[in-house]
Amino acid sequence: MLTARELVVLTLIVDGLTNPEIAERLTNSPRTVQSHVKSLMRKFGAHTRTQLAVYALRAGLVALHPAADSGSHPIAA
Repeated sequence: MLTARELVVLTLIVDGLTNPEIAERLTNSPRTVQSHVKSLMRKFGAHTRTQLAVYALRAGLVALHPAADSGSHPIAA
């Protein structure tokens, strides 16, 4: 079971934010965010942030939000 804060952190990881960026967004210390990330990795059995993001997306815990500038992406043609 995820805490509400872990779910927020997980969403921000899927959005591509780094620990310092997440800490700034949530007004937490980077160490607190690191603790949440470690807890999430343990709960999901993930070894990397990428695995964590993939597990979250596949489980439907987090929705994939297209980037705001996705129309200008060279592959988006």
